[in-house]
Amino acid sequence: MQSITRSTYHVILLCSLALISFKEANAADNAQIHQQIQQKTAAIYSDLVAVRNDLHQHPELRGEEQRTANVIAASLADLGLEVIRDIGGHSVIGVLDTGKPGKSVAWRADIDAIPTAEGVGHNCGHDIHTTIALGMAEVLYSLKSQLTGKLIFVFQPAEESYTGARAMLDDGLLTAVHPDEFYAAHISPMPAGLVASKADYLYADYRQVNLVFTNVTEPEAIIALVKQSIRSLQSVAEDSPFWNTANLMDPTIGLGHPNTIYQNYVVVENHFDVDHAGDALTVSGYVSASNNALMESINQSLRQKIANSEFAAFFVEVNNQATQLTYSLQRGNINNAAQLTEQSLQSMAKVYGGRVLKLYGVIPDGRGDDFAYFQQHIPGTYFLLGGSDFSKGIVAMPHAPNFGVDERVIEYGVNYFSSLLVERLGL
Repeated sequence: MQSITRSTYHVILLCSLALISFKEANAADNAQIHQQIQQKTAAIYSDLVAVRNDLHQHPELRGEEQRTANVIAASLADLGLEVIRDIGGHSVIGVLDTGKPGKSVAWRADIDAIPTAEGVGHNCGHDIHTTIALGMAEVLYSLKSQLTGKLIFVFQPAEESYTGARAMLDDGLLTAVHPDEFYAAHISPMPAGLVASKADYLYADYRQVNLVFTNVTEPEAIIALVKQSIRSLQSVAEDSPFWNTANLMDPTIGLGHPNTIYQNYVVVENHFDVDHAGDALTVSGYVSASNNALMESINQSLRQKIANSEFAAFFVEVNNQATQLTYSLQRGNINNAAQLTEQSLQSMAKVYGGRVLKLYGVIPDGRGDDFAYFQQHIPGTYFLLGGSDFSKGIVAMPHAPNFGVDERVIEYGVNYFSSLLVERLGL
């Protein structure tokens, strides 16, 4: 998970106090196989903790994940999965082919570490993600005779640089394997044992918007107009409870309530960049939007504000030079397939009840994950998986210097997501 703003990651406030969860349901039709999943997961839990500890002690930055990839590949090969390596970097893919017709369903785990004050560390939880996926592969391989179709485990490098997914796609991932559905999860500061998601955007889309002018003779007037125009895009009042991060968990307006205030918003950072060289001028601002339609409306809105200004003739066209509006820091944004997400949450809730949470609000933080690029080709869902134990002072806040994780999340993750994949195969 990557952050491109300085804002604190407040998903910790999603803790279950304020989230609307699915109602307890009867055991799923496949109760027996889900019971087997839980029994097998419990049996290998201590081994998985040892795998996680090994990965944690040998973190590798993007582009350097060779040892990590070797550990993953050896584990998958020992199970008997087909192993495909080095697509778009130090990636590893494990294919569990049941030999029976059916859907092809994929799971992504990211494997790279991040720079820390001490050097390199897994302060984003990718060692946990990798361990969970290896556990899922082992559990589901043990149930191979009861499954149909294919399960594909994609271990992706270079997530932190937002480059690994595209590199794999560019290097032929979808030629090597082409799943019908694609899923992933990321550790979050929710309490261990909770899993949450929502359809469409999970994080607000975040972009830098640049207005470029040439033949500039009145730079100060242009700068003032552009700043005012960008600021006016913001749809959240300065005195709104939106800005009090404690309200993210509020039972009536927080992320887990259908009437949450954390939806249908545009937010503007109070920071602008100005580049003035000769008669060329670029003014840049930073905006977040909670859905694609709002983000797409920004371009038209800014152009209209400039055209309607008192400086319209100068700004719109001077000596046949038109104002240019471009985006940078534009990157894929997690966009969960609506129907699959609803079905996935419901199927996990049938097995694990109120631990499965449905969100409604969009997290107003500049975070993202390049799993978004896989979603542009294959429908799927990205989940948040709680990893904190507040009673012990363990807070799974990605990228925080004191990042910690309750290792019980490994067992929760293997159980939840193995059951999910079984359900998605349509058994």
